[in-house]
Amino acid sequence: MKSPLRALSLVQPYATLITLGYKYNETRSFSTKHRGPLLIHASAGSPRWAREVSEQDPIIRGILEKHGLTFKTLPRGVIICSCELLEVSRIIVDSPLPQANELHPAQLSDTERACGNYEPGRFAWHLAHVQVLPEPLPAKGSLGLWNPANQIPGL
Repeated sequence: MKSPLRALSLVQPYATLITLGYKYNETRSFSTKHRGPLLIHASAGSPRWAREVSEQDPIIRGILEKHGLTFKTLPRGVIICSCELLEVSRIIVDSPLPQANELHPAQLSDTERACGNYEPGRFAWHLAHVQVLPEPLPAKGSLGLWNPANQIPGL
């Protein structure tokens, strides 16, 4: 049986970093059994910590500047792309040789590490095949994985 389409809300700038091709993992405190199509929603909130990351982290600030973006100009309250959730890996730091479904942050680029929270025990959701939507779809979003059909009629 095919699983229903799911969406995931991310605080900016992280949703946009996926659409720009700099963020390939979404890090979460929980795993999921879902695999397959996933919509990425840029949440409406603008927490101070996210603004500080956008303006003070040299890697993220550099990416945004390269694309003519600022924290204030990032889209919010909309679904901005689709992708595929390929797999989920548990983040580890105590083993130099990760096993299947484990990820050591040292395996990642500086850019990817700047784009997520790779503390031990968290999970990296591996995203691929990102397609930016021609027009963002307004949606309220929700915590965790959510069903976008409940917010967007006809989806």
